[in-house]
Amino acid sequence: MEQPSCFIDFEASAIAPDSYPIEVAVVSSKTSFSSLITPARYWTHWSFDAQDMHGLCQDQLRQRGDAPVAVARHMNQLFSGQALCSDSPQDVFWLDVLYEAAELVPTFELKPLEVFVGREAASEIYRRLPTTRHHRALNDATALMNACRAFFKLELSKGWNPLSFGSRSV
Repeated sequence: MEQPSCFIDFEASAIAPDSYPIEVAVVSSKTSFSSLITPARYWTHWSFDAQDMHGLCQDQLRQRGDAPVAVARHMNQLFSGQALCSDSPQDVFWLDVLYEAAELVPTFELKPLEVFVGREAASEIYRRLPTTRHHRALNDATALMNACRAFFKLELSKGWNPLSFGSRSV
């Protein structure tokens, strides 16, 4: 089991095949990155239900967001060669949509939590996530990082080996 160190989250215009990322955040113990994303001209699908969840409107994205290419380039510079941990396989889709619009290839990997820690440990970590009505990428990425830290700290204090969750260390 690998303990993740960088955590990523996206917020999106909706949950639909033609929706798109509107915010991304990455956190670790050493860095914090967050950006609103200005929609590409062909990104048009918008859900007001999703807007109610993240609290961002289209005008905010147009006024305060960065172009997909700027966001993708900045992420490549900051996270090149690293593996970023996500709490949802859906985030891989948002990353693909972002980088397709930017006409770039990520220089880092995005992996769901289960790939790092396995299904059993991931379930324990997900139980530690706070339930909130409003979602923002930075808050959600930070919550995932804190839940992972709490899980590993607890497991180490119980004498468990984090490299082999489910068996006692000798």
